[in-house]
Amino acid sequence: MVCSVSDNLGGQPVGHAGAAAHNGDSNGFDLMTCIDPAFQGVGQMAGVEIWRIEKMKVVAVPQDTHGKFYSGDSYIVLHTELINNRKEWHIHFWLGKETSTDEAGCAAIKSCELDDSLGGGPIQHREVQEYESSRFQSIFKQGIQYLEGGVDSGFVDISKLEFRKKLYHIKGRRKVRITQAEVSWRSLNEGDVFVLDCKDTVWCWIGTDCSRLEKIKGMEFARKIKDEEKQGRATMVLATPDDPRLQEKFYDQLNREDGEKVTIKSAEEGGDDEMAEAAPREIALYQVCDESGEIEISPVGKAPLDHAHLCSDDAFILDMGNSGVYAWIGKGATQQERSQAFMHAQKFINDKGYPSWTPLCRVVEGAEDNLFMSCFSNWPRPVIERQISKNAVIPEKIKDPTVDLSGLFKQQRAAEKKDDDVKDDGSGKLKIWRIENFELEEVDESTYGIFWDGDSYIVLYTYIQAGRNHESFFIYFWLGSHSTTDERGAAALHATKIDSEVGWSSQMVRVVQGKEPLHFLRCFGRRITILQGGVDSGFKQTSSEETNGHESTKSRLFHIKCIDEYVKSIEVFCKAESLNSNDSFVYLGQYKTYIWYGKGCDAEEKFTAKMLSEKLDRQSLIGASPLSVNTIEIEEGNEPDEFWEVLGGKAEYASGAELENFVNERPPRLFQLSNASGTFSVEEIYNFNQDDLIEDDVMLLDIGNTLYVWVGKGANEIEKKQSLIAAKEFIKNDPSGRSEADVDMFVVKMGFEPPKFTGHFQAWDPRKWAGGKTYEEIVAEHFGGDANGVSSLNDELAKYSKKYPFEILCKKIVPEGVDVVNKERYLDDDDFLELFGMTLADYEALPRWKQLRAKKMVKLF
Repeated sequence: MVCSVSDNLGGQPVGHAGAAAHNGDSNGFDLMTCIDPAFQGVGQMAGVEIWRIEKMKVVAVPQDTHGKFYSGDSYIVLHTELINNRKEWHIHFWLGKETSTDEAGCAAIKSCELDDSLGGGPIQHREVQEYESSRFQSIFKQGIQYLEGGVDSGFVDISKLEFRKKLYHIKGRRKVRITQAEVSWRSLNEGDVFVLDCKDTVWCWIGTDCSRLEKIKGMEFARKIKDEEKQGRATMVLATPDDPRLQEKFYDQLNREDGEKVTIKSAEEGGDDEMAEAAPREIALYQVCDESGEIEISPVGKAPLDHAHLCSDDAFILDMGNSGVYAWIGKGATQQERSQAFMHAQKFINDKGYPSWTPLCRVVEGAEDNLFMSCFSNWPRPVIERQISKNAVIPEKIKDPTVDLSGLFKQQRAAEKKDDDVKDDGSGKLKIWRIENFELEEVDESTYGIFWDGDSYIVLYTYIQAGRNHESFFIYFWLGSHSTTDERGAAALHATKIDSEVGWSSQMVRVVQGKEPLHFLRCFGRRITILQGGVDSGFKQTSSEETNGHESTKSRLFHIKCIDEYVKSIEVFCKAESLNSNDSFVYLGQYKTYIWYGKGCDAEEKFTAKMLSEKLDRQSLIGASPLSVNTIEIEEGNEPDEFWEVLGGKAEYASGAELENFVNERPPRLFQLSNASGTFSVEEIYNFNQDDLIEDDVMLLDIGNTLYVWVGKGANEIEKKQSLIAAKEFIKNDPSGRSEADVDMFVVKMGFEPPKFTGHFQAWDPRKWAGGKTYEEIVAEHFGGDANGVSSLNDELAKYSKKYPFEILCKKIVPEGVDVVNKERYLDDDDFLELFGMTLADYEALPRWKQLRAKKMVKLF
């Protein structure tokens, strides 16, 4: 039904009209189910549509006056964008500083109607004159003009509105907080990081004494503003202590007066990070729920908040004090909750005495901005679509661990069939550059096929395509796993520049270390070598002319692995723990070279090991004498004592029957298990490496007679439990006849991976999660020699059904396996009956709002 609300307001205050609407007066109507005729058919094309509130009615504003606003009026602005062929709407209701309360309330109600007419998908923003958001200002490319007066006024006094900068303060050594600060150099201190949004430029200022985590979070936050809020249309500038010239430019952006001397506060004056982390934040979350029939606003908790505190079936208000107030709308929220949440959020600003310009924003589930998400821990990562090759054998994607998992076995994978549509043998011409100080440095042809993992490269491949007489081009930009974000960005820019130089006729491909496409490998004779380090990589921070700016060390160890006739030789830590029975290794020392053959290595890996030992420049890589050295070949099991000595002593490494067999009848398979998309899913990862282990998820590694459930540190309890159940179902549905009796099933915590697990990942990097320590060192340090990082799957699953006394469950930190949102389910029957005065079955039959009330009364909320 379409009707006009404005005709029924009758000049009454908006609050009165709204109250009548939801009190169920049979002679009235539901404000939120009526859509103003002015909103029919809007938001269907990209662009801006504006309405003004005139005598409590919605009136469209002519396009030639867009950007002009009367200070005595209220407006509604709809901005429609097409992003990846999908419409995205932002509704801004703008309040002039002299607008009446009735008009402001009407604009708020009408904004909700407009939201409803578009299916509840838009994000709503409250804008106050002279304090408009950067998003609102970006809509009007020619600037915003204020006109004095209102609907009945003819006064026109135009003043241009300048973009209002925003300064964000990033602080904390373990738990980083992001707050807004006054846009002034006096807000800075040497112990923290600050991000300044200057419309077309996003600055990240690094204090001399800030923590490593603050640097990372600051740059990440600046990047998100640039990429997500500004759709990549801004420039990001990093102002570090070693670039005073750039810092001076930054201070100029902070309203510094001409000739004014800037003196930055010390880290001590900026406040202690640990005290700041412990201090209560001005952030609180409130639930908006109408299960009782009436809207109830209930406090949920104060910072630190967890993503689990939000529920899709309700709406919530996030109160950030002067930094802003959010109304969050869950996907399953009722119509009344959707409309009332925003009104109550606006009421918070008045009731709590916040400044009139306090930002107010309505966001829907799934479209939250970065500032909102930064207030919650364990925020789910966005679901990233993986690039699967056209010829790959793709199993069904399983959505629920309780359903039949047999779909994963419909087509067993013998070897991954990668995307190989390029009909070229790789015999064309190569030219390679390395990114050095953000510029191109040409690579010597003698080192083609050798890459450093701390660097980024551009590879220009020229060939004559079959059936054509002109040159064709591939431009690959290869990104080392430890290359910096700035270098990666520079590589992409230079690749684009080279593309323009060849007439925009190339195929440009971004290549991440470990995921090299087959044609890229063919360009290097199906073999590449990757060394640790890079120019100014930060690993050893040493350089010399002999190493061409890269690190030099006394010895190096290389892991050679062949997959489908393509061989990668990757440098690993020079320790016995790096060995793997399935592959071959080359050790470069000052006086000797050892070639070690694992029991399971094949002929191609042996051949490549010999070739690598001859090709590598020992003088530049390890500073060895150019004179010839002895090369000693060793079969696994026949190692001399001297071999173990150069590797720091004999130690446990990846071995066992499944690695020692030359042909593995059941190749290892890796699966990602996640509920990030809202439903539990299982998806196989092909050609996997360590980077495929997602820290926020649970992974399953099947190696035949053993099944590992790997738990990332950011995985939530629901994922953990569902993954354990899925692992058992996985074995149960195996058509080969495997059963739980035949397979050892373990749970492995991130950072505590044993050699039998890491042995299935080429060039496992212990630095990634374990700080460079070996498995044994971690176990000894944290568990006194008892490997609690690895446990039985059945023992872990039992934790989710274990019962606990009330005294343990009411604490902030609960035992592992307890769902903090449903603590009451871990009470035994007698304790539950005594505490709640009813059985668990009776409790579960109650409406949700009554359950919440009951939990609050017994302090289990």
